[in-house]
Amino acid sequence: MVRAGRRRRRFGRDTKGAAAIEFALLVPILLAIIFSTLEAGWLMVQTIMLDRALDLTVRELRIGSFANPTQEAMRDRICAQAVVLIDCQKTLALELIPITSAASYPTDAARCLNRGTTLQPVLRFDAGQRTQTVFVRACYVVELFTPGLGLGLVLSKDETGAVRLVSKSGFINEPA
Repeated sequence: MVRAGRRRRRFGRDTKGAAAIEFALLVPILLAIIFSTLEAGWLMVQTIMLDRALDLTVRELRIGSFANPTQEAMRDRICAQAVVLIDCQKTLALELIPITSAASYPTDAARCLNRGTTLQPVLRFDAGQRTQTVFVRACYVVELFTPGLGLGLVLSKDETGAVRLVSKSGFINEPA
């Protein structure tokens, strides 16, 4: 019995490995913060570049230098201007919706491409007439670097685990 008491006291005074325990407890939290910061920064860069590319393309539509746009041609211009969007041609969905009255303003959620199926959503694409207001919406599907860590756990994701970045704009077609 006396030996067991001495061993316990000696074990209680031994500080070998204390730093390893602290390290093991703090490193996962630190890594989650670091990776969440990187993830948030990359998502912000992609969102800003999508907004900028959409604004530049909408400007071309508004002033008439991009006449009779097709969905593919507009997607090509947006993807060319938003250089950081990976696989932009396959994951960008565009909608152009003429607004004729307050009731025709789209209230539904953005239609994005679902990478889990080969079916494509039906997208409205009508550049409208001269002097008509047009609502523009772009949805880009992006894969997270760390979906199961930190920020990746709290972001709303689709069925495939991807995050949808949506950019909206509007313009009035210039008169001829």
